[in-house]
Amino acid sequence: MNRPLPLFPIYLVDFLGAILMVVLSIMALRYAKQLKDRHPKSVLFSYLFWLSLSFVALSISRSFGHAVRFILVFLGEPELWRVIRPLSGGLNTMTFVSVGILTFYYPNIRGVMKLVRDEAQAVKRAKEELEKAHKELRELNRTLEDRVRERTQELMLSQQKFKRLFENSKDAIFFCDDMGCISDMNRSGIELLGYERKEDVLGRPMKAFFRDQNDWRKYYTSICRNGFIKDFETEILKKDGSTINVIISAAAIINEHGETTGCEGIAKDITSFKKMTEKLVYSEKMAAIGQLAAGVAHEINTPLGIILGYTQLLKEDFEKDPNVLQDLEIMEKQAKNCKRIVSDLLSFARSTSSGTSEEVDVNECLIQTTALIRHSLEMDQIELELRLAESVPRIVGDKDRISQVFLNILTNAHQAIGEKGHVLIETYYDDSAKSVIVRIADSGPGVPDEIKHKMFDPFFTTKPVGKGTGLGLSVSYGIIQELKGTIEVISPPKDPEYLKMGLNTEFRIQLPVSGLTKGKEV
Repeated sequence: MNRPLPLFPIYLVDFLGAILMVVLSIMALRYAKQLKDRHPKSVLFSYLFWLSLSFVALSISRSFGHAVRFILVFLGEPELWRVIRPLSGGLNTMTFVSVGILTFYYPNIRGVMKLVRDEAQAVKRAKEELEKAHKELRELNRTLEDRVRERTQELMLSQQKFKRLFENSKDAIFFCDDMGCISDMNRSGIELLGYERKEDVLGRPMKAFFRDQNDWRKYYTSICRNGFIKDFETEILKKDGSTINVIISAAAIINEHGETTGCEGIAKDITSFKKMTEKLVYSEKMAAIGQLAAGVAHEINTPLGIILGYTQLLKEDFEKDPNVLQDLEIMEKQAKNCKRIVSDLLSFARSTSSGTSEEVDVNECLIQTTALIRHSLEMDQIELELRLAESVPRIVGDKDRISQVFLNILTNAHQAIGEKGHVLIETYYDDSAKSVIVRIADSGPGVPDEIKHKMFDPFFTTKPVGKGTGLGLSVSYGIIQELKGTIEVISPPKDPEYLKMGLNTEFRIQLPVSGLTKGKEV
């Protein structure tokens, strides 16, 4: 090559610039690759890597074209450059278009980056909220144990209060299921029903303990219809068949669905209260009747005495006239009967004994009383049997009035039996009650339950008109009350021996000894 290069400095700069462009683009590509490797999920660094790669291709293409042209011209082969120049231009164009395409894609990359930033902000906020929740959770976990301990202690205290109330209550507390069967009951309720073990009561229907099934229907209907029942008074059957008076308040148990799953209630024993009330009413009634009887007796006694006196005087005047004398004797007999009734009224009306108090041997009093009535009993073929204890303490009282009690009861037994029967009199000393016990039992028809509580009421009698005044047992009751004793009717008797003997009614009299020493043997 002999032609000089007038533009050599410019060509040199162009040549060196092309080489430098390749070096710089390769360095940029290398740095972009490092960023992409460190952050493989980064869209921006991936974009920069591919953009740098395009720049490398463009720089190589441009530098190759420039370098080859200078080399061929320098070697004197310009014609060869004209041949390959179109190839170099096409390669430059392709690399330039690719760089342009990547450049125009930048707005989309910005959108992606904005979306990524928004997501990053959302993730950051979520992280902050999560950290806050985590902090609260740690705080909750730290105090949860203390809270659980406090709640557990409160629950235990509540359970202990309920258990103490349930177990220590002197009233019966019970729970029933939806079938009306007892599911739980406290100790007082078990004892109230006469049982020893809770297992003997659990599972049994509440209905079985109601003596009157009409009361059960009223109780059950009120629970189902109103959801509660208050102060319901009824009689409950005990294990031994006896009854007690109770007052029940109960309420239905409703679940979260509004369904009745059972009931809970309290039953209070009012037997003693009821008996005390009945005694108080009876005492007031007796006092009123006694005052009335005393007034009537005193008013009638005077004219009766006059009638009886004149009748006896007339008998003396008409001794020789049998017809008139017979009528006068009838008048005298009926007047004496009236006087006897008035005497009974006065005995009933007396609140204290009009006789003297002395030491009385009950066995001796019974022997003397039975001697008066034994003949009439034997006439009707009624056997009288005495089982008197060999030695019983003496009591303090009016012997005649005590004998009147025994005579009234024996007369009542005679009238109940009629003919052919058995009367048993038994005495013994009850050391636990410090009392002498007298038991008079007969083989009569017995006393129905519906009239037992009326036996000692004044003027109450089951005998036909003219056979009794209804004052005998009432007077006897008053005399025993004066002695601080008790008298009761037991029909049928609880003693199996009495039942084997055919004895259907027992009068049991308890007479307090009041600290006296035992009397003589009988």
